[in-house]
Amino acid sequence: MLFKDYNINHHFGLNIRGGSRVMQYYASVNYNLDYGMMKTDKLNDFDVNIKNATTTLRANLNIDLAAGIRLLVNVYAALDDNHGPMIDSKGAYSLAFTASPVDFAPTYPADDNYNWEHIRFGTTASRKKNPYMQLQQGYKDRYRYSSINKVEYIHNLSSLVKGLELRAAVSLTKASLSEKRFTTTPYTYALDRYDEETGKHYLNAINADGANPTLQLNSSDEKGETQMTYEVRALHTAAWGDHQTSLTGVFNALESMTMPVESVIDGLKNRNLGFSMRGTYGFKDRYFAEASFGYNGSERFAKKHRMGFFPAFGVAYVVSKENFMQSASQWLPFLKLRASWGKVGNDGIINKPRFVYVEEIGEGNAIAVQPGKTQDKRYVISNYGNEDIQWEVAEQMNIGLETKWFDGILEFTLDAYQEIRHNILSYRTVIPATVGLDALQMDNIGKVKSRGIDFSGKIQHAFTPDFWVILNGTFTYNKAKYMELEEAADRPEWQRKVGHEISQAVGYIAEGLFRDQAEIDNAPTQGGDLEPGDIRYRDINGDGKIDINDAVHIGFPETPRITYGFSGIVNYKNWEFSFAFQGSGKRSFFMDPAKISPFVGDNAMLTAIYKDHWTEGNMSNKPFWPRLSTYNITKHNPQEDWYAEVSDIRKSTYFMRECSFLRCTSLELAYNLPENLKNKLKMKNVKFFVRANNPFLISNFKVWDVELGENGFNYPIQKTYSVGLNFSF
Repeated sequence: MLFKDYNINHHFGLNIRGGSRVMQYYASVNYNLDYGMMKTDKLNDFDVNIKNATTTLRANLNIDLAAGIRLLVNVYAALDDNHGPMIDSKGAYSLAFTASPVDFAPTYPADDNYNWEHIRFGTTASRKKNPYMQLQQGYKDRYRYSSINKVEYIHNLSSLVKGLELRAAVSLTKASLSEKRFTTTPYTYALDRYDEETGKHYLNAINADGANPTLQLNSSDEKGETQMTYEVRALHTAAWGDHQTSLTGVFNALESMTMPVESVIDGLKNRNLGFSMRGTYGFKDRYFAEASFGYNGSERFAKKHRMGFFPAFGVAYVVSKENFMQSASQWLPFLKLRASWGKVGNDGIINKPRFVYVEEIGEGNAIAVQPGKTQDKRYVISNYGNEDIQWEVAEQMNIGLETKWFDGILEFTLDAYQEIRHNILSYRTVIPATVGLDALQMDNIGKVKSRGIDFSGKIQHAFTPDFWVILNGTFTYNKAKYMELEEAADRPEWQRKVGHEISQAVGYIAEGLFRDQAEIDNAPTQGGDLEPGDIRYRDINGDGKIDINDAVHIGFPETPRITYGFSGIVNYKNWEFSFAFQGSGKRSFFMDPAKISPFVGDNAMLTAIYKDHWTEGNMSNKPFWPRLSTYNITKHNPQEDWYAEVSDIRKSTYFMRECSFLRCTSLELAYNLPENLKNKLKMKNVKFFVRANNPFLISNFKVWDVELGENGFNYPIQKTYSVGLNFSF
């Protein structure tokens, strides 16, 4: 057993607040210590269980330097100290799935020859992987440090111009990551024989000469980033009669450096700067208008496209302020309509190359430059500079409604939006290799449109002073389609992505399974080592063969169109009950058949495959799994090899599921100590609680947790149950 069925977590915190009329301060320190559920073998000299200790420090200082002048100093630091096995939890689960349960034991007891105290890890003569050994043979320590430090100067200039304020701030953000891995070479054994009469077993040492149980440094990595941000902000607000205005101007500059430095370009500091302005106008707290713009600069583009101008406008109308709405104020106290349009620039879609307009040269594969000579590395162009590349722009439009009903018992916000992303930065993949280019060219070649609605609502009501309820809910629907995209000219019309959703899969339509050899002989040829019980596919273009041209768009997008959630609190006297749920729908989910094919590479057989696969006694048209084989399913049905094509991923409807789910993320029942008892104990707050996190999931997919993705052998989303006490003085 690789994992324990429990773990213990700790949390400690201390807050201090105080000061005087001139200076106020706040400081806090928090410490969290969390343990994982990995088991450490009793004979191991080191611990491999996950242990994560996080310390956070915060200090805020507010100093009144003079009348209307303040200095704010904010310091935050976090240190994360993580210890764990060499392989991560995802890898551990994957290894457990591919380990044979019969070829060897995780560890063997001592025999007459190998009885000295050490761990005897099991394997075979062919040295098959032992997941338990890989978890126990070493560990890694990771130290992560981050800090955010900000000094802000605030000067109220109302003595010069009423409503004018000036702010200047400098912030330093620093982050570093250090990881060290320590490993051993354990002793491994195979079972030589077992004497049933005497009950003795005899081991065969596989690596008696090559083992080394002493810990050694395997590898180490260090990364870091330092970022300086400078900002100057001027703000003016004014009000006269029924009018209100505000005007804000902001200049900001950013400078950062990353480590390690692996090239000359990496050694150059990253720099961005921008200037933005925002103005608002309000009349009678009823009519509102807003206009803003950003003029931003990015080092990534050539000089003619370095600066980008991004404007935005918005209006709002509080209908409930009108006189004709006063008769409805008892049941509709607030109603606001709003609309906006704007553009936002993005320069960071692709991180490398850093300067898209600069041609970069790197080293290619080694070749023989002259007959009989040794091979030499050749230089190739790793990036073709393009001075015409410009900012990617997101053009956004929004119409919204905010309202409250029945004296605030019900309130909700509803938004309908559209976003069109212009100048999407990507690589030109349709240029033939015969052109002779060393690398794909980059350009602004795409346009995407997404539309949707966002809803958030709240119901709150106090039935009595001792009994009140708060319910919250959110709902989002989004659909994103390609409007423009560079695609190969010879691609069939039914495979073109323009007009289809971004994450919608392209693949083959499975029409069931072959029932007999005659059906295989009369069907379109589709390759593979076919037998009855294998998958048959639809011949889309009618050419008598199943190939890449028969793939079409299938199913819903893999990104959910619908996401939603709801939560609530019910309070009765000193008792509290709270809950939270989240879910999604309108999504196609694919199992990767190549990864779950049983018997291949010692893959275990899923229970779902065992219970429902094709046999002569189970010839249903679509069982969970086709016929069983000792080969990977891609040998019989090469169409199930998602990554056979270099440029595109091809899936099939056989392993597609239209999945929706609703997860309960938390349930909590709590009891607050009555006021009279708290006063007697000199306590500010005392709360007993019972809590469950992720206690259950409702889904139409039962094989594994659908949120784990196409390959369910990742570290599972944990269910946790806790009993606790919160108190403060």
